[in-house]
Amino acid sequence: MSIRNAPGSLSRGAFFVALALAVCAGSAGAADCVLRDPGETARMARVIDGDTLALADGRHVRLLGINAPELGHEGAPDEPLARAATTALETLLGADRHSGKTDAAVTLHTDRERLDHYGRVLAHVERGGRDLERDLLREGLAYLAIVPPNLALADCLREAERDARTARVGLWSLTAPGAVASTAIVHGGYQRVRGRVERVQFGTAWWIEFAGGLHGVIYPEHQEYWTRQTLAAWRGQTVEVRGWVYRSRRGDWRMRLPTPDARLP
Repeated sequence: MSIRNAPGSLSRGAFFVALALAVCAGSAGAADCVLRDPGETARMARVIDGDTLALADGRHVRLLGINAPELGHEGAPDEPLARAATTALETLLGADRHSGKTDAAVTLHTDRERLDHYGRVLAHVERGGRDLERDLLREGLAYLAIVPPNLALADCLREAERDARTARVGLWSLTAPGAVASTAIVHGGYQRVRGRVERVQFGTAWWIEFAGGLHGVIYPEHQEYWTRQTLAAWRGQTVEVRGWVYRSRRGDWRMRLPTPDARLP
């Protein structure tokens, strides 16, 4: 999405970065979203995008509990506010705006899973007593993405996103692209999807079938976070969910729904 500047105004990306810094400065005395364990001190190398960092020792870190808009790859356009999220993270880490490089010291707090399937470190990243994920969420530059068993800061991060939604900042201020209709999914990846729930089935896995064939799935290890009554009430309702859409071996589109945070009001 291209965003043109009005004469004499900030770009949308620059505006959100400036807003993030102002709010961070104004809320320095607020209770911060950090874990009390000592964590691991690490030296930064550069910011890769709005939720991924490279460390000086060669490791990559994926920020826990959030998903920022994706920068474009292989000719694909950036997702809305992807540059703003990346720039905000660079600013929080004192990185060079052109290269993203920084030698800032950060503290990594891992949860129950230390690595993702790409081999990246999964961590809450703290600098100067502040949790970077919380700051991005509060400015609407990332979505909450709570995936058990990594729940240590779930409540705090949930509150940060709620603040952004209430204030309608960042991603929550956009009127487009919004949610994709469940009948119009054309690719995988992280998405907000909205559609009518046609069927709810409870078996080994719990299945929510949306108009158009999208299947929300709740696997046994995540069912403790839901109630059957909640899901049964979705039948016949138009529901918006968010998460990573993927195509199954059977060819249908699916989305894992690990916790009730996957549903948007």
